[in-house]
Amino acid sequence: MRATTPHLYKMLFLTLCFSMGWNMKPVDFHLDLASKEEKGLAAPFNLNASKAKVENKKEEETTSEPIPIIEHALDKIEKTKSFQSLFGWGDNVANRNCDTCQDEIRNMRYMQCNAQNNYLEAEMKTAAESQSSLLGDLIRAPIKPNSIIKASCIQMGMNTKFGVSSKTFRQCNAAGAARQAFRPCISENYFKMVNNSFELVSSCMKDFIAPGKDEETQNLDVRAVYALINIESGFHVNAMSGTGAGGIGQFTAPAIQDVNSNELNAVRISLEGNKNPLCSRLSMELLDKMEPIRPGKAQSCERISLRNGNPMKNMIYTYAYLKGVKADMNNMIFENKNYKNKFRMSEYDLNKIKRALMVWSHNTGPAGTWTPAKTLLNTFYRGKTVTNADQFIQQMQQYMQKFPASANKSSARRKETSRYFPEITKTLNNIENAVGGGTCVN
Repeated sequence: MRATTPHLYKMLFLTLCFSMGWNMKPVDFHLDLASKEEKGLAAPFNLNASKAKVENKKEEETTSEPIPIIEHALDKIEKTKSFQSLFGWGDNVANRNCDTCQDEIRNMRYMQCNAQNNYLEAEMKTAAESQSSLLGDLIRAPIKPNSIIKASCIQMGMNTKFGVSSKTFRQCNAAGAARQAFRPCISENYFKMVNNSFELVSSCMKDFIAPGKDEETQNLDVRAVYALINIESGFHVNAMSGTGAGGIGQFTAPAIQDVNSNELNAVRISLEGNKNPLCSRLSMELLDKMEPIRPGKAQSCERISLRNGNPMKNMIYTYAYLKGVKADMNNMIFENKNYKNKFRMSEYDLNKIKRALMVWSHNTGPAGTWTPAKTLLNTFYRGKTVTNADQFIQQMQQYMQKFPASANKSSARRKETSRYFPEITKTLNNIENAVGGGTCVN
């Protein structure tokens, strides 16, 4: 980064810190996913950067700076640098695995809003003008060029999940009452709010969902969550189903109750113990000062309202729920004395299976996944071991149909649950191919 005028920047930095209180075609699961890059394919939930790229990425830094996005009393460039410093996004000023990402961000185009879809704009403007709101900071901040998930992938998910005239959305008033609305305008503020929220929450929660794992494994989990959200909401903060499932993660009452009862305290401890002070601020501002999301259908606006900390709070709940699901899968299968020795494969491939079951369970519920999984292990793999991760995942699709949990026995649910993970994989593949191939992970 270029040298700065010390006294000016020091005063600017201290002023900002003080004022902000800164602290469907079936998916071919039998592919050799480890060799995806060689075949030019986008494989489900696998980061395939070569070891050489990982080893050399420290040498690939450049000194180019992102273009300024906002104007206030300060000069545009000075203000942008200040937000980079605030969010720790100025240490890596260029994307280390994507030489063109700076240009992609610079050339991003946004929607022209109209009277039907601009209903979030005023609320975001109010948030952006607040100097003490984390959400406002994220709206004002530039887009990080080397975020975990490429900004172009998130923008494509937002553009393609629903049509502009879709009414799968709700607008909430100050009293918490919801009415049907069109898809919100994907303006620059809206995109930055969603993209920067996901980057911050993912950076803070990836060690919670995969504690002690290496960066590649944690980033693969983030990629899996990104792919899941594409199917659930297309990253739209106010997407809501007729049943009241709402927000980024499309949370239902049982899932909210599960997080509130079993995960929320552990999330607070993890976030407030994170070395990144923004993670502690995330917890104190959204989980300590605000009430938890309530599960009742009458409180469905709490899952989508910006005033209730969304989209960040809904993203935190998504990660928290998936962490609980992973624990359930470990107890019932991977650490169960009857099954743990059946998996004879590398840790990388075993994590691939765990990741698939984690994502599947977001739709089926934990029992909806472990029931067919245990049946598969007790029948097809009776007296045998699992040595091929992709074959096991493909077989799970079949066993979801044949041996569903009691809550998923209807014809409609069998069809939905069996197709859920393959559809997520197909969508992810399509997006990654559309943005240039490879992976959405930077």
